[in-house]
Amino acid sequence: MNKLAQPASSATCLPQELRKAIVIVGSPRSGTTMLGRTLAHHSQVALLGEPRMTWRYGNDRKSDRLTAADARPEVVNYIRGRFAEHVRAHGKPRLLEKSPQNAIRLDFVERVLPGCKIIHTIRHGVQSALAIQSFWKNKSTGVTTIPRDKVGRRLREVGLRRLPYYGREVARRLLGSAFPGWVAPNIWGTRIPGIDELVKDLDLIEVCALQWRMSVEAARHHGQGLPPDRYMEYRLEDISPELIERVLAFCELEPEQAVMDYLRAHYDPARQNRRIDEADPRDVERIRQWIEPTLHWLGYE
Repeated sequence: MNKLAQPASSATCLPQELRKAIVIVGSPRSGTTMLGRTLAHHSQVALLGEPRMTWRYGNDRKSDRLTAADARPEVVNYIRGRFAEHVRAHGKPRLLEKSPQNAIRLDFVERVLPGCKIIHTIRHGVQSALAIQSFWKNKSTGVTTIPRDKVGRRLREVGLRRLPYYGREVARRLLGSAFPGWVAPNIWGTRIPGIDELVKDLDLIEVCALQWRMSVEAARHHGQGLPPDRYMEYRLEDISPELIERVLAFCELEPEQAVMDYLRAHYDPARQNRRIDEADPRDVERIRQWIEPTLHWLGYE
């Protein structure tokens, strides 16, 4: 079936709260959080930030690369039910969902949220890979690196029946901080296919480069096959009040002062080149070896 077509029942069964949902995607550390928090100040949307375990319901054994075939009826109904419940609890009419992992499974996402509006935030690959590496090193092990509210949310998402699937992940996080170098690193960010083997075979910075590349290429390839009122992409480096106005228009949302005030207070464009300016040139070169063609495709070089 063409990806633009949806089963006849998919849209008619969609709860009102999930119609024209706004879905923000991108590689890890590309600005999805910043955009999500900015748009969350709009009176018409309820932000649901990275409900990772909800998206993986029924597909726990797989990587984050899910397809339309993985969107079985029981899976779709479960995810829709959780999302609609979240929107109702916040008293807003529309869902705003932000998960970087969705960049590599948009066929699956469209089965769950047919008609959704997809916003793809793109950051220069070298900058993103360096930032991803930093989070792998500083956020992937230990429990103190997880915000307390996020721990509770993850436990509620997983539930008792699904805990065995994530035992290894929990063990890596706990033991990795206690026995560094003896325990395989806990995976951080988008679980691209084969990432466990990639971590063994490549340097970490190269794995981070591949996380960026696969995320950007998959999302852009999917988006280019959609009508212009369904897919929008922008570069993090181009963020401005004028661009946010275009984002709001794409989402069919009226401009609101609270959105612009948040952007002006929390976004500093001068920080965008900090990582690459401070990076080891050897790391920059290794990143480029993996992502140079994608940079050219995006028009960065």
